[in-house]
Amino acid sequence: MRRAEPKQWPERGRLLCVYQHAPTPGAPGIYRHRRYFAELVRRGWSVDVVSTPRNYMTGSVPAAYRKPFRSETIEGIDHHWVWTPGGIHGSRRARVVNYAAFAAAAAARALTLPRPDVVLVSSPPLPVAALGPLLALRFGCPWLLEIRDIWPESAASVGWLRTDGLTYELLARFARSVTTRAPVVIVPTPGLEPLTRTHGARRIRTLPGIVRPRPADPGRRRLTRARLGIGEQECVFLYLGAIGVANGLDALVEAVESLPAHVAARVLVVGDGSARRSFAEAVSAPRLDRIMLLAPVGQDGAADLLAAADVGLHLLRSDPIFASALPTKALEYLGAGLPFVTTVPGLPSEVAVAGGGAAVSSPAELGRELASWAATSPEQRLERGRQALRYGLEEFGLERSVARLEALLEEVLAERRHG
Repeated sequence: MRRAEPKQWPERGRLLCVYQHAPTPGAPGIYRHRRYFAELVRRGWSVDVVSTPRNYMTGSVPAAYRKPFRSETIEGIDHHWVWTPGGIHGSRRARVVNYAAFAAAAAARALTLPRPDVVLVSSPPLPVAALGPLLALRFGCPWLLEIRDIWPESAASVGWLRTDGLTYELLARFARSVTTRAPVVIVPTPGLEPLTRTHGARRIRTLPGIVRPRPADPGRRRLTRARLGIGEQECVFLYLGAIGVANGLDALVEAVESLPAHVAARVLVVGDGSARRSFAEAVSAPRLDRIMLLAPVGQDGAADLLAAADVGLHLLRSDPIFASALPTKALEYLGAGLPFVTTVPGLPSEVAVAGGGAAVSSPAELGRELASWAATSPEQRLERGRQALRYGLEEFGLERSVARLEALLEEVLAERRHG
């Protein structure tokens, strides 16, 4: 029998995306756009991405990328890296300078690239949004605005800004101005649609993250657990991502403190951010030796930890702004067959429960949930993991998600052609 030839896609067009914090190969972090764009390339699109190599979680830049500009091809995508100043977790001033420097450097680099058919700018940070109308005017093409997190409201929710201050008012006016001008606004979750409409969005499309299935790997699981000194019967909870003021890891500390000594639970916290130092100090107490704080890891390291874990953790401070968001890490858990526990009401809670996990609203509830999972058998955890994967693929599979994006690109191109 002859093997079926792979489908040959005709050339579709060229997309230019400006997104500040795309991780370099092997760097910690999950970048859902790369999965979208790699599939677009397979379907015949050309894709340019302008980003900074400075990692958002660690604030560092790999040695090979410490130059003003660098270009490379990753999974068929043409990545163009531009330098930005550091200290993003050190002070607000440094972060503002970083944002402004990226917007300027990204504009300079993008203007040298081949003419795109569509421009996509992704915010936050908010200054990047200004590049949408600028690049569209320069290249004579339509542009799309992606809002992954609503600003300046999110900045106020973590204490960055006061809602009654002049800076907040200026940012709110800017956000409304650029959102109103965008022909189409893309959001990653339906819950962001009402908030985006308050900023003046005329048309909104939802493009969620993508669940990529990770085959079970018992050997990898055993080796990773052995390396970390974790017994096979222990229930392993994994928090993978940023450790910042918005992440609410103090609730995890309180929950683990409440666990009885006999509960066979281990908690892995993996990542970096502005609150890592204070969290490290908090978990150094002997009574918190169930918590292992690990350094940020690349994709292979993340795969090891996902294989070793039984349950994911999705933790954020209590704030209504987070109820409409579904971070990529939650979808990574589902793809790895990990049900997850969330502290966030709204959409995260709905997805967690549908995927075999749970939603909690206090440190006490989180502690009881940890104990409950630890009391289940490995077979029961495995079955809940299968439920998580099935649900994730049904709701957030690659083909379905990329088809939405491609249809949107073709729609705005058709509108442009027909005036």
